[in-house]
Amino acid sequence: MATTAFKVIIVGGGPVGLTAAHALSRAGIDFTLLERRDSVVIDAGSNIVLSPQGLRALAQLGVSAELNKYSEELDLINRIDHNGRNLGEMHWFSIIRDLFGKLPQVISRHDLTSVLYGGLSSEAKAKLLTNKKLTNVESTLTGVTVSCEDGTSYSGRLLIGADGAHSSVRQFMRTLALEAGSDQVNAERPFLTTYRCLWIRFPADASPELKPGFTSETHGPGAATQLFLGDRTGVTGVYERLDEPTTERMRYTQKDQEECIRKWGFLPLIKGGSFTLREAYEKSLATGMVSLEEGVVDHWSWGGRIVLVGDAAHKFTPSTGAGCNHGIGDVAALANVLNNTLTSTNGSPSEDQMAKALREYRDLRYHATRGACAGASRATGSATWATGVHRFIDTWVLWFEFVQRRMLSPKGKGSKAVADSPIFNYIPAEEPFKGKREWTYPMPRKTAKA
Repeated sequence: MATTAFKVIIVGGGPVGLTAAHALSRAGIDFTLLERRDSVVIDAGSNIVLSPQGLRALAQLGVSAELNKYSEELDLINRIDHNGRNLGEMHWFSIIRDLFGKLPQVISRHDLTSVLYGGLSSEAKAKLLTNKKLTNVESTLTGVTVSCEDGTSYSGRLLIGADGAHSSVRQFMRTLALEAGSDQVNAERPFLTTYRCLWIRFPADASPELKPGFTSETHGPGAATQLFLGDRTGVTGVYERLDEPTTERMRYTQKDQEECIRKWGFLPLIKGGSFTLREAYEKSLATGMVSLEEGVVDHWSWGGRIVLVGDAAHKFTPSTGAGCNHGIGDVAALANVLNNTLTSTNGSPSEDQMAKALREYRDLRYHATRGACAGASRATGSATWATGVHRFIDTWVLWFEFVQRRMLSPKGKGSKAVADSPIFNYIPAEEPFKGKREWTYPMPRKTAKA
């Protein structure tokens, strides 16, 4: 474990940024986290599905017991079409449990950030600074200095951008690369938007037919919905295909939400249509409309000084629930590389050594995130019947459980991708989940005392 004077600045206090705070704390690496809002725990955003690979890494951070208090396990997925007719049940989650020993869990963003924040030591919590909107990033002789709107500035050896799909860190990284004449420059708008989403959080008792853990999807031409129900609230999202894909950043208003409900409010959320999207909207506790950007940036770091994690580096549609889990995987891979590099250099890596370490991190994660992005895109295309082939497969092929099990077989590529997910190689822990498929990276064991 590396205990060094090496200083890291994290920008972004969401689930991925807070996971990074845990990871650096456990490695003995000093950090400051800057969050632009007035709190890292806010009642905003849609719910998050944590899969076994994400839960496994979080278990190493000692937050599993609290996570279990505020989340619900997901099992059978009920599928219907736009008329409320049965399309067959999906057994993905139970197949995943058979393979890896754990069902996915759904949790609100508020509760996840609350659990992650609460799990930090008082010393680490003191390093989380709010109301810090980034205004500039400057490359210095010893690393980077970031400036904030309130006139404060912070210096460190490494800047981690965990600030989402519209990452300010990524934009400043691009500017610095251009100014340096580098040929490793990301596109100004690297993500493509083909769908937009209206998400709705509503009370769990909004319909008597809904029970905690209930999961459903509505599929059909042009739009699809997903619904996950927790103990206290449920969340549903309608994924609407745009007329034309765009790389432009879109901002939506209350009027856009209302127009979406006028168009798609009839969509049934459960078999028979007794609870619709419009009813969920009318009973909502919170709503929002966002673009569903897709893509993986080419360059994840610059100059051994700046690196991207989570949605700042890659963005998926939410159909497979992969986004946060891969963000956690990014943090694990990056933390492992940093810890190894600092340990091997006695805490004083050169710029070249840092650049090499960050390239290694990117190489570890790039193909996994590309595959996950493509998989999420296929799932959304299938659910919205983007083509006749999508409709046929969604309606007639995926109906059968044996087909689903064949697609996620113990020796297949899909299960291998899950098994290959990184964990923190410097945090000893007992294996929390065991199934038919072994994890590629076993949990580190405590070193026996002499």
